[in-house]
Amino acid sequence: MLDYPWSSIAGGYALPPRKRAKWLAADSGLKAFELPDTTAGRRRMIERLDRRALSEELKQCGVPPQNAGADARGSHLRRGWFWGTQAFGEAMRKLAGNSIKKRQPRSRNYQGEPHVAAHGMQQAEAWLEQGLGAAGLTRSGLAELKGSDIRKLLLADLLWRRTTASQAWLAERLAMKSAANVCQQLRRLNRNKALTQATPAFQAFFKNCTSS
Repeated sequence: MLDYPWSSIAGGYALPPRKRAKWLAADSGLKAFELPDTTAGRRRMIERLDRRALSEELKQCGVPPQNAGADARGSHLRRGWFWGTQAFGEAMRKLAGNSIKKRQPRSRNYQGEPHVAAHGMQQAEAWLEQGLGAAGLTRSGLAELKGSDIRKLLLADLLWRRTTASQAWLAERLAMKSAANVCQQLRRLNRNKALTQATPAFQAFFKNCTSS
């Protein structure tokens, strides 16, 4: 248990009172096992937890078993979420290369099932086409516009927030250089101010999409 530093055991229960966080009610936890908050009591609690961890069957804990020859330094986890921007996630995937699966966790609040993602991309394609028309733009003309063009940014903002489109996809479709650039531009965007500079047709399109 002490080998795992991100728990309340190594960073709390194993430490004397003066060295652990004041908010951690370790004494109450120890009392639940009828153990004193002393060096011996804390040691007994850790030993108890170690025995429990060794005796539990992995399949009952929700942990998939690893092959005997697997590198213990690697994680057994294959699904989950990352905390950060889409650009950060894509940068980490590039560093990992082929060591991770193609299907990756997403940082937004929707399920990653294939049928949900497919529907989201269909919506993204449809709204992109409609938005370009409402903004008076064509796909072929996007490359001639700056990445900071208000019409591009409003479309990127809409599709990023309301569909499953990635920032890499937005960068490619809207000619905005890279996912990192899309991320940076969206962080700077003042949506309400930008909308006042859009055409009435685009404002109506944007409002219709965000109210659906």
